[in-house]
Amino acid sequence: MQQQAHQQQHSCTLDECFQLYTKEEQLAPDDAWRCPHCQVLQQGVVKLSLWTLPDILIIHLKRFRQVGERRTKLSTLVRFPLRGLNMAPHVAKRSQLDSLYDLYAVCNHHGSMQGGHYTAYCRNSLDGRWYSYDDSAVEPVLEDEVSTRGAYILFYQRRNVIPSWSASSSVQGGPAPLSQGEGKDNSHGLFTERSGSLARTQINHKAQGHTH
Repeated sequence: MQQQAHQQQHSCTLDECFQLYTKEEQLAPDDAWRCPHCQVLQQGVVKLSLWTLPDILIIHLKRFRQVGERRTKLSTLVRFPLRGLNMAPHVAKRSQLDSLYDLYAVCNHHGSMQGGHYTAYCRNSLDGRWYSYDDSAVEPVLEDEVSTRGAYILFYQRRNVIPSWSASSSVQGGPAPLSQGEGKDNSHGLFTERSGSLARTQINHKAQGHTH
């Protein structure tokens, strides 16, 4: 019980999550593969690599795990940057440019495996301020309050790309906001069509097991 409580209290960074996600892992003897040349079973090494980066990067943090018959929620604090997430160190193709991302929304999960509630933090692209969305309640929130133990899904946007469906920041001098109803049919699919190989990236932050 004390060990579990300790694991629930520690924190890590999003960068550390990516390092673990792309770390080399030696296969167990039961997973050995037969070499096609010498026909001898080999205990190989596998490694996940990120090859390309999307304009919209959606990061799904692992918040649930299963140990035997028991399923628990992970409340590890994952510290993630609101600006300047640099994905260059985690991409196999290092020559790719424009690897900086800025956060524009966070989906939070509150509760446990038995029941919970979802809220969101979103950055307004017009005034640059963050707001908390809890059902019909909307109120301003400080930037320091965006990163919490309830963070579940992170939404990042490539810094030098402004989607046509998004009202750009007035500071950046982008296009005017969309009129009512404009772009609605298109925006729903962008998270899956334009997110590329990282559309549903699951980050295992120092915990193994089942992902909910």
